[in-house]
Amino acid sequence: MARPRSTDPSYSLAERNGRFYVQWWDGKEKRRISLGTADREEAKRKLRQFMAGLDSPLPPESPTVRMILAGYVEDRRPRVRSIASIEYASAALVSHLGDLKPEHLTRQVCRKYADQRREEGARTPSRKTKRPLSNGTIIREIVTLRAALRWAVSEKWISEAPQIEAPPAPPARERWLTREEAKRLLAEAKTPHVHLFILIGLYTGARTGAILDLKWDRVDFVSGIINFGAGESNKRRSIVPMVPQLKEALQGAVQIRCTDYVVEFNGKKIASVRHAFRDCTVAAGLKNVTPHTLRHTCATWMVMSGVPFEMVAKFLGNSLDMIERVYGHHSPEWLKHAAHALSGL
Repeated sequence: MARPRSTDPSYSLAERNGRFYVQWWDGKEKRRISLGTADREEAKRKLRQFMAGLDSPLPPESPTVRMILAGYVEDRRPRVRSIASIEYASAALVSHLGDLKPEHLTRQVCRKYADQRREEGARTPSRKTKRPLSNGTIIREIVTLRAALRWAVSEKWISEAPQIEAPPAPPARERWLTREEAKRLLAEAKTPHVHLFILIGLYTGARTGAILDLKWDRVDFVSGIINFGAGESNKRRSIVPMVPQLKEALQGAVQIRCTDYVVEFNGKKIASVRHAFRDCTVAAGLKNVTPHTLRHTCATWMVMSGVPFEMVAKFLGNSLDMIERVYGHHSPEWLKHAAHALSGL
């Protein structure tokens, strides 16, 4: 709950019975809050702190996990695009841990939470039966809890964040498309917006969110450059050149555009391509392929063609370490120098 604030109040320092207060007029009524000190200099300092925190949530007396998650979600709502995933994780956490306090989040409690979430499974509107819940989903929920606790520390709700244990990370997804599979997928993309989405994903390696947010003013046909703009948090976006096939497709799409967004449908911005993309993969006979597979495919094709890791990292907006760790084994030069060192044996 935020501190009470009038439309345009004037806050001042007041002294009453040897104690100092913050006072202001709320309409025709005078309001006053004690600063808890009789020292004028300390009162001035606390007044400045009060003024700096006018728009900050007041710390609860004894915050629970439920309160912390609610405050964190509201703080992130105007700042992130994927608030739905944070809300989903928060709801799962609240259902099991909501009434606990941060000091109750021991290692045993975290392990029990993971076990309970696996037992629950995941339910979707289209399924009457629950499906198994992966460690990846549970880890995303734990990461949300960690972030919320760090936020609570920064907002002075709690003094320190407890150590939160997460299940072991699942193995990295290795799925990428061969050239023949990519052709099949494009052939089954009958609607123009899905076809264009796939082309952009394959030829730029951009994440789904970056593609759906892309506007025509960031597509420079003269220089042949696409600027995907600023990303969120560690999800960096890049500026990449257009290959001829992609440039030709974009030049055709810009002629019939109805909105400012590159990928549109029925004159509106696309919120999600998940279902349409899934239909294309089913029609093409492809398994375990998601929109993010296009990014893996782009990276894998570049590495297999001998593109230096540094250039691949720059192209995708990733770190060099991540490219070497995830895609290094696809490179024809990967560890070849180390193998040569053993040839004398």
